[in-house]
Amino acid sequence: MAMAVWAGGLAGAAVLAYAARRRWTALLPLAAATAAGALLAQTGDGLWHTDPLARRQVCDTSVAPAVCVNARYAGALPQITGALSGVTGRLKGVRNLPVRWEDRDGGPRDDEAELPSLTPLGWSFVRGRLTDTGEFAREAVGTLVLRGDCPDDRLGARFERADDAVENYLAPLPSRRYFDDLDSQGDARRRAALARRRAARARLAAMGEQERRDWLSAYFAARAACDPSGVPAL
Repeated sequence: MAMAVWAGGLAGAAVLAYAARRRWTALLPLAAATAAGALLAQTGDGLWHTDPLARRQVCDTSVAPAVCVNARYAGALPQITGALSGVTGRLKGVRNLPVRWEDRDGGPRDDEAELPSLTPLGWSFVRGRLTDTGEFAREAVGTLVLRGDCPDDRLGARFERADDAVENYLAPLPSRRYFDDLDSQGDARRRAALARRRAARARLAAMGEQERRDWLSAYFAARAACDPSGVPAL
């Protein structure tokens, strides 16, 4: 209320001052703005109140990683868990995963991955519904795989091929075919790199279930430690 009076008073004073020039009526909104400004100054940080729900998360711990959303969007949790069910289903039994996908202000902790943002509303999340569950799942896989702050000098071809294979296995990206086609028409170096990526994807997909769980467990441990030598061969 004080903010409205302050802003309105300043605007009103400016308009009336221009129209009435030196007439005393221009002083009334200015006086109101001055009083409201003093109130704002005295109130300080206490004027702004964070929505208490924004500090809390609600989680579905029946899957791993657990899926957590900001409490403001608690009603969307079943839908979001459902959108990630294909990913969590493929990760069943895999070790060394983050504890949860989190959805709160600030970056994720070391044992967390960041849930794709549900804001700004009106783009990927409209009227409490995800507009593209497949894209949401692919973004969640991206934050799962690329979490942490591995320096560039610790990343190399071994991680790149493994990351690509894991992302392709957990949530295939339709546009990957487009980029693969571009590389297939590139120079010898790009074609050779594409052949290695495709071979790695095929080997991961062809593994038996237990072998793949063991491979993924070792991969996520190496990813968390930024240790390329810990990435099992593909």
